[in-house]
Amino acid sequence: MPPRKRKPKPGKPPTGRSPGKARVTKKEKSLSKKPRLKAPSKAAAVRPLPEQPEEILFRVEGKMSTFGGPHDLGMAANEDLALFTKADLQNPKYAYLFLPASPSGTSGLGRRLNPDQYYFACRWNYAETPREFLRRALARVENPANGRAADARPVDWGPHPSTGRVADLSPGLAAALGLNTDDIVRITISARRAIPVAPTLTIERSGHGSCNPHAKPVVKQFVKSPNCSCRNGAKIDNIILHCTEGSLASVLAEFQKPDGRQVSAHYVIDRNGDIYQMVSDSDRSNHCMGANQSSIGIEHVGSQTDSLTPPQAAASAALIRWLLEQYQIPRTNIFGHDFAPGYCRPGGTSCPDKLFGPLHSQSTIAAWVEANV
Repeated sequence: MPPRKRKPKPGKPPTGRSPGKARVTKKEKSLSKKPRLKAPSKAAAVRPLPEQPEEILFRVEGKMSTFGGPHDLGMAANEDLALFTKADLQNPKYAYLFLPASPSGTSGLGRRLNPDQYYFACRWNYAETPREFLRRALARVENPANGRAADARPVDWGPHPSTGRVADLSPGLAAALGLNTDDIVRITISARRAIPVAPTLTIERSGHGSCNPHAKPVVKQFVKSPNCSCRNGAKIDNIILHCTEGSLASVLAEFQKPDGRQVSAHYVIDRNGDIYQMVSDSDRSNHCMGANQSSIGIEHVGSQTDSLTPPQAAASAALIRWLLEQYQIPRTNIFGHDFAPGYCRPGGTSCPDKLFGPLHSQSTIAAWVEANV
C-alpha cells in the first residue's frame, strides 16, 4: 500500500521548498532587490551656454614683408618706432623686444629691435585703435596657407601703402610661420587679448616701407636736444630755414641746454655738409616762435654775412628733397625764418640772413629752392 501524502496544516500553504533550504521572507526579498535609479527630469538637465562670438577689434589679411633689426638697411640709423620710445627699454614688459645695446652706428629703436622676437607693424587708424591700446595688445598672426599661428606684439606703423602690403613682420616671426615676402598673412586683435582705452592723438607716420624715391641723407650724429615737445597730432606741412649766426660747437651746446632760451632745431648742417639731427621729425622743436607746431626746422652753420658753402648747399637740398617727399609738403611751403607764416617774435629777426642769396627776403629763398631743390 503506497504511503499517504501529509496534508498541510490549515492556514499554511505548502512551501514547495527543498529540504534543508532556508526560508526567505518577503522583507528579505525586498531588501535584496537592486534599487532603481530615477532618470533625471528634462527640466533638471544642465544645458551648455552657447559660445559667445569673439569680438574682433582689428583684422587685416594680405601680403607681408619683414622689417627691423641690425640688418634692416631700409630703416634709417636713427629711425624710431611709432608705438615705443627709448624709455620703454627700461620696462621689463617691453625690453625683451630690443637688443641689449644699439648696433654700431645706429641710434634709433628700429634697428635695435631683436629680429628673433615676435613683433609686427600695420597701418593703424589711431582713431579706432589708439596708440596706448596697441601698446597693451597682443595679436594673433596666422599663415592661412599652412595653418601656423603665433602671438605677436604691434610695435610700429607701416608698411607704406604703395608697397601693396598690409603688414611687416619680424624676421623671426615670419620664419616661424613659414612666410616669405609677399606671402599672405592674417592678423587679428580681439577683445580677449586687449583692453581698449580712450583714443589719443598720434601722428601718422609714412612708415618704414616708404616709397620715397629720395634716400634720406646720412645723419652724422643724433645729438638729442631736451627742448622739444609733442606735436599733438599736427601734420608736418612746412620747412623753415635758419642761419645759426655761430659755430657748430656753440649751436650744439646751446640746443642741449634745458634752461635759458630752450631753443632747438630738427637738423643742423655744418659748413662741410655734415648733418646733425637734434629732434625727431615726429616731435616739435623750438626754432620759430609761433610756427613750431607743424614745421621742420633746419639750421645752417654760418654768420650774418656768409653764403652757403657748396657742400652745405648740396646737403641742405638733399635733405629738403627727402622731407618734401616724405611728408608730402608742397614746394611752396619752404620759408626763411623771418618769413614763416605764424612767426610772431616782436621785432622779427635777421635769420636766415644772406645764406641763400644777396637779399634778405622770401623771394630769395624761393629762388634758391627753385634752382637747387
